[in-house]
Amino acid sequence: MRLSQSGWRLRALAPATALATAALALAPVAGCSKSGATTDGSPDMADKSPDLISDFEEGRALVLPLGSPARSGFWYAYNDAAGTCLQSPAHGEVYYPSTAAVTPAGPSGGRALHASWNACSTWGAGVGADFNRAVPDAGATTTAPRVPYDLSGYAGISFWAMAMPGNSTMVRAKVVMRISTQIEDGGACDESILGVDKCGDEWGEAFSLPGDGSWKQVMIRFSDAAFAQEKGLNGTIWGQPFPWNPADVLGIQFQSVAAGGLYDFWIDDVSLIR
Repeated sequence: MRLSQSGWRLRALAPATALATAALALAPVAGCSKSGATTDGSPDMADKSPDLISDFEEGRALVLPLGSPARSGFWYAYNDAAGTCLQSPAHGEVYYPSTAAVTPAGPSGGRALHASWNACSTWGAGVGADFNRAVPDAGATTTAPRVPYDLSGYAGISFWAMAMPGNSTMVRAKVVMRISTQIEDGGACDESILGVDKCGDEWGEAFSLPGDGSWKQVMIRFSDAAFAQEKGLNGTIWGQPFPWNPADVLGIQFQSVAAGGLYDFWIDDVSLIR
């Protein structure tokens, strides 16, 4: 059975890390720097493009308060809760950027979002962020609703990415909509009506990365022929068909393209494109 892939319900690595359904506990991490912050600790937004989603230079891994209306959100990790699955950071931990071994090629600087997991054997794992969700203080839980953000004025999303050598080089970028997200995950999709595993088949596109540990700029355009709901082994989408609606977007996720496998990759300078 395919589980919900919204990344919002329980994605435990082990019983000791289990969290309550629909709550994301955020715990402080010691020893993290606060580069890119003003004297009062808030992110410095001067000279940043209003189309920038995250550059990972401000301390926590956040969606920056840019754009009109201003976006807001935080990056999180999720997985299929398979008993063999190991993921870092674990579901529910505060996500902090770190310094990549190879300096990111984008414009922002030396820090980026690091994602890694292996042996997530049911359907995989991923990382993501909402574009219009309140950010709680570190150590707090949030029950703030997931609210759509209107991307009607944009043509797609760009980012820089790098896969570490010896790991999978194929990742799927998913643009998550409210209509296709399960009700218990803060969306509007009701599997009691549509059927089991019919929610969570998000619009997105798989992309490949170099296998030598070098960075690559990726652009996912909403007009791409490959930008579609995910297909199953029989070549048809596995979930409920939903029309693409850029006004109904909750956020973005980067996820396994297949169950199992070893994933270790970096993401930087995530931005909207016009």
